[in-house]
Formats: sequence, structure tokens, C-alpha cells
Amino acid sequence: MKKQINRLIAIATFLLCITLLSSCGPDTGKSSPLDTDDIGEYDKSLVIEKYGGDLDSDLSVFPDVLLTDTADYSVHFSSNLFDTDGRMILECTYDDEQFAGEISRLQGLSKTISFGDEQFTNKVLYDEASYAYPAYITIDGFGNTFEYALADKSENRIVYIYLSYPDDETLSRYSSYVKKDLSAYEEENTLDSYSMYNHSFDGGESWVELDDTGN
Repeated sequence: MKKQINRLIAIATFLLCITLLSSCGPDTGKSSPLDTDDIGEYDKSLVIEKYGGDLDSDLSVFPDVLLTDTADYSVHFSSNLFDTDGRMILECTYDDEQFAGEISRLQGLSKTISFGDEQFTNKVLYDEASYAYPAYITIDGFGNTFEYALADKSENRIVYIYLSYPDDETLSRYSSYVKKDLSAYEEENTLDSYSMYNHSFDGGESWVELDDTGN
């Protein structure tokens, strides 16, 4: 009996050590907040690598590379046990050709979601009413997240925005870039929401994410 107890203690100690070693393993970077206002650190691929699983997005509205030196950038993401909160905002002023090219790119954004033999293609939404500027929207409240680009045609300026669980401080700080009706950010008003990266094939009972399709 004593030998059996000692054996159980040894097994329990071994499992505890394995757990502690795992928790001390290399940090993938997700646990450390990403926080910078330095345009020189704009890196869309890095954000996706660190937080893509929680963002439920590949940040399609954002350009892969900067096309202009006239730009401002602010990003802050921090992860907790359940999700990632924060924002990513890029403001760019373009020449006429660059602006036209970016508008064309935004107009053509779409994602095809697959489930078994079924497919559905979601397209970017265009909204001239909800914001101070015309908006190209890829996420509108789905999962308490918002992703869109605002086009200020008079200044050849585009502001690219991703917000995850925006709080009152964020809505106030970026009041020129968020919805005119702030009640739209209340959780009960995000139930009828949209994401270019998700689709339901069973009338809203469940949702298939783009990542789940392997696309």
C-alpha cells in the first residue's frame, strides 16, 4: 500500500513539473501588449501573427505595405484569458493615383466562406450614413469588433480602423472616426451584425469563420 501511495505521489509530482515547465516555455509574444504610435513600426503581418486568432480577421482593409510617407499610426492590443482588446488605426494621405488605387482595392474586397459542398461570398459593405466619411466596412459589430476604412475624398485621405471591444475612452478619443450614433456600440445593438470573414449556413444557429475553411 505504501509503495502504491509513493508511486501516486511520484506521478503527481512529475505531472506538476511538466505543467510548470510548459508555463515557463518560450513567449510567443501574444501575452505582451503591442503598443506603439510609431509609423516606422507599421507591420500588418506581425499583428496577424500575434493576434490573428482572436481578431477573427486578416485585416483586409489595411494595406499590406505603406504607399505614402504622409501617414500616422496607432496600435494597442492586449490579450487576456479569453480574447484580445484594443485598436489599430492607420491614417494615410495619398496622391490622386494612389487614392484612386486604394479606393478600387477597398471596393473589391471579399471573402468566400466554405462549409462542405456549400460556399458563400461576403463582400465589403459601403456606408455613407453611419460615419463622418463614406465607409468601406468588413466587420460591423460582429463579436464586438469593427473593421473599416473611411474615405475623405476632399483630402485624398483614408483612415483604416480596427476596434475590438471599444470602450468609452476609445470612442471619445477617436470620435471623428467612430459611428455618429454611439449607442451602436452597446452590446445589445451589435446582435444584428456583419463580418466579411464569417457566414452562417444554418440560419444563424452557428457560424463558420474564414480560418475554419482553410482559405
